Amino acid sequence: MGVYFNPKNGSFTGDKNSRIYVDKTGLLEYLNGLLGTSGRCVAVSHARRFGKSHAAGMIDAYYSLGCDSSNLFDDTAIADSAYYRKYMNKYNVIHLDISSVWDFHKEDLADTIKKRICKDFKKEYGDTLDYNEDLYLLIQEIYEITEIQFVIIIDEWDCVIRNSDDKELVHEYLQFLHSLFKSEESKSFLALAYITGILPIKKIKDESALNNFSEYTMLKSSPITKYYGFTEDEVKELCKRFDMDFESTKAWYNGYLIDGIHMYNPNSVSMAIERDDFDSYWRNTSSFASINTFIMMNYAGLKDDIMKMLAGGKVMVNPNTFQNDFSTIASKDDVLTALIHLGYLGYDADRKSAYVPNYEVATAFELALQTGGWKEIAKAIS
Repeated sequence: MGVYFNPKNGSFTGDKNSRIYVDKTGLLEYLNGLLGTSGRCVAVSHARRFGKSHAAGMIDAYYSLGCDSSNLFDDTAIADSAYYRKYMNKYNVIHLDISSVWDFHKEDLADTIKKRICKDFKKEYGDTLDYNEDLYLLIQEIYEITEIQFVIIIDEWDCVIRNSDDKELVHEYLQFLHSLFKSEESKSFLALAYITGILPIKKIKDESALNNFSEYTMLKSSPITKYYGFTEDEVKELCKRFDMDFESTKAWYNGYLIDGIHMYNPNSVSMAIERDDFDSYWRNTSSFASINTFIMMNYAGLKDDIMKMLAGGKVMVNPNTFQNDFSTIASKDDVLTALIHLGYLGYDADRKSAYVPNYEVATAFELALQTGGWKEIAKAIS
């Protein structure tokens, strides 16, 4: 129906029609079990290009009243679920990408979000709503009229936290999220919340806007780990289908170990297949400059640890001291943990250690280390 309110299924249609498509609709069965429960708020914080936005588009297509997605899902894994039809296209859906608003509306972020959603509301409800009310009250009013609950999806929810040091602006933004996800009204109108980001939810003193969310991160994502990234079995099947050498694919793109499952970056694997060429595709689409920013802090022992990991070793890391933002990096552990969340390092939970996951990431390190006191490391690994 609209861009932000009850979107159509074009995003998922494009993904599913792609030459390389891997069925991740099992995630929908998991989310169906959370609808309307105390666990209905889900926060997925994974590295870029790990399938978060693909999942968001899939959630749009499955739940949104703005489309009929039967033909899209009838041949997928979710179709085998006993409750497959019960929830399909039965909810009012709001889908936002905060980064696209933030780029141009830093000072009036919440107001701009409301205006864009209200534009869609007006197409459906005309002048029957009081558009002077706060957004969450408008949503509550629509719920009272329709008796249909909402699924709210927010991509890049954390870009404000990552990019702003303005405490007042951050506070205002968190209060806006609180109204959507934790207000008294939301207890009735909210069926499911799905938010994505790069970093886990920051623990801010006296802020409780998002403490009701279950988090799934690069450190721990059980039980939905397999729905983000490609599993090894999925990569084997893709290599067989497209006549790619699996061992070479594994050397280039394997290495992330999340909840004991070997995960591959789906963007990199897909690009290698599409171009029939192994290369470091991921560094061109992610926070490449972050490597340089963090390693130039050069905390005691960091250089030796980087050398050890580039040589194939692992180093101990305590991820619990990290404050889940890039502005309060205060130790070597913080640097390593930040790089884990960004996808530049893997994490072995059993050994509580970090490591360089694969050759693709190693080449990203090589390029990032071409400056300052790190030149000798770059030379050693080139």
